Amino acid sequence: MIIFSRIGLLFLIFFGILFLCVPHDVSAAEPNKIMVYFYSAESNINNFRSLKMEWDAYLSGFGPYEFQPFRDKNDFETHIRDKKKCLVLMSSWHYSHIREDYSLSPALVGTRKGDKYQKRILVGKGDTVKMENVKNGRIASASSMGHTRSILRDMMGNDADAANILAVPKDIDALMSVGFGMSQYALAAESALEKLNALNPLLHKNIKVIAEGSKSLMLILAFPKNFTGDGEKVIRVIQDMPANADGKKKMRMFGLDGWQLLDSSDKLKLEG
Repeated sequence: MIIFSRIGLLFLIFFGILFLCVPHDVSAAEPNKIMVYFYSAESNINNFRSLKMEWDAYLSGFGPYEFQPFRDKNDFETHIRDKKKCLVLMSSWHYSHIREDYSLSPALVGTRKGDKYQKRILVGKGDTVKMENVKNGRIASASSMGHTRSILRDMMGNDADAANILAVPKDIDALMSVGFGMSQYALAAESALEKLNALNPLLHKNIKVIAEGSKSLMLILAFPKNFTGDGEKVIRVIQDMPANADGKKKMRMFGLDGWQLLDSSDKLKLEG
């Protein structure tokens, strides 16, 4: 009996070690987990880890939901391709470019102070800055290179393709770089000027708007077509974030304070 017990114990130890050594598929263990993927063409993520941790902690309190941000546009697009059960959070510009190829439908649009639209402006320092000189200077921008050149192309035409772009983390950094002489011009959201006025009133006073871009919708929460049921539940969780103090805090990481449903004119704007 003692010999049998020792043999049995050895088998248990052997199979226990074998079990630990074999790799396991986490997704297989949690087949019902719904992912929320994020990438923004309008900002550079410099708080990647805290963004994931904060949003993971919030969403997981409501169900089997996980948040995954991406730094790189190509990685993001590769990862979400052919995904059937997920949500994607992205800029409206990015959504418009991939919505058909990825069979996406919009669910919500982010808002700031009740406004779901924003526009980007091109600015310089001093009264002497002129549009014809922009092509010879450096332009600071927090947006992705593709998004930046797309907006500049509307403002500058073909000169945008040869523009010297300085990548910065945030819109406010783009504006401040003009004050520090790191760039001669900045492309930023119009709302960033208000923040600049609070941080550096003197620089704000010397900033001149050279050109304005078209209005665009803020961040879009979208989902693969035909993803209903569980998808609607997590959309509701995100839609209700402004009513929760912690949820509102998480939204401020994106510069948002609310969500709205999209109306027919919004959808036409995204499809245009």
